[in-house]
Amino acid sequence: MHRLDEDVNKLKAPIARDPSGPGSPLSASVCAACPQEELMLSGTVISGEDMVALDGYVVIKNGIIKEVGEGRERGHFEGIICPAFVNAHTHVADSIAKDPPFMDLADLVGPGGLKHRILERAGDDLLIESMRFSAEEMLDSGTCAFGDFREGGPHGVELLLRALEGLPIQSRVFGRPLGTTADIHPACWGIGLSSTRDYDRDFVDEVVSIAKRSGKRVAIHAGEAGRDDIEGALAIGPDILIHLSRAERSDLRDVADSGASVVVCPRSNLFTRAGLPDIAAMLSLELNVCVGTDNLMINSTSIFREMELLSKAIVRDDRQVFMMCTINGARALGMAERLGSIDPGKEARINVFDRNSRNLRGSLNPLASIVRRAEPSDIMLRI
Repeated sequence: MHRLDEDVNKLKAPIARDPSGPGSPLSASVCAACPQEELMLSGTVISGEDMVALDGYVVIKNGIIKEVGEGRERGHFEGIICPAFVNAHTHVADSIAKDPPFMDLADLVGPGGLKHRILERAGDDLLIESMRFSAEEMLDSGTCAFGDFREGGPHGVELLLRALEGLPIQSRVFGRPLGTTADIHPACWGIGLSSTRDYDRDFVDEVVSIAKRSGKRVAIHAGEAGRDDIEGALAIGPDILIHLSRAERSDLRDVADSGASVVVCPRSNLFTRAGLPDIAAMLSLELNVCVGTDNLMINSTSIFREMELLSKAIVRDDRQVFMMCTINGARALGMAERLGSIDPGKEARINVFDRNSRNLRGSLNPLASIVRRAEPSDIMLRI
């Protein structure tokens, strides 16, 4: 038996914890102010879907943004006021076994790979705890919503729903069919398929047909291990394509014509050596590009780490990067009317950063500082 498989067998029971201690839902709570009271925040507001920085204020009542205005008003807090992040692609159950050795993509996450062996042997209680910890980590690092590919068929979806009970985070669950069974849990927002090369084509067509008839979205990995599965992925009419790290410009033009959103996962692609996606070409073709932290075996759920990499090494456009991690993700997950930006009428899903923290003090450009250097410890208030 492989040593890694021996380690997998040791994963038997969840770790006991104090429900009121660190990592509990209480530590990932929203604003302590009574939701029935009116709250005014003032400072630098990153406002609107274009993420324009203005010296102003935000008025919140009953959890809804009532007003956004210019001019310094004396509010309850002062800082850099931003929309909370949207993590557009995760596999939260993968956090059950973190930091595996470097290995080929197929050996890590392909059919029969390490990830699937671990998930098959894990007990329900441990899976639930691992997913809940991951959701709490997202909350602690300023993420208000996420989209998750959930393996294990309908039962796997049930485990995720149980893990999220009582947490102030919004989710879109993309159920993955179990084996050759096209059963889709009714709570799923969509289906989440791995590459078309992993399935019989007739089965893919059946699953997609069932999903679309029931009004569910279709998301699929494509262009990660190679570009040979992009055409097949586009043929099923997806709403969301994940990765496209091997896509060429001609492929991206086809994606643009399809109207599908794209989720890039640069840290994941670096680990698996899948290559970095041509995000500049995606943006030039006006694709809706958003960001996911992907596999939690290899990555934390921190959007901060994705933003810094994107800004410093790939896109070098702080506003675009911030949009990819907020409003663009909300658009891909069908949440843009409710969250993803600071606009009147939307839910108050907001992070307030301390501009006088050791890390942010001296910032010349608040938005750039959030994208390039901010950390969860710089957040003074999460709503």
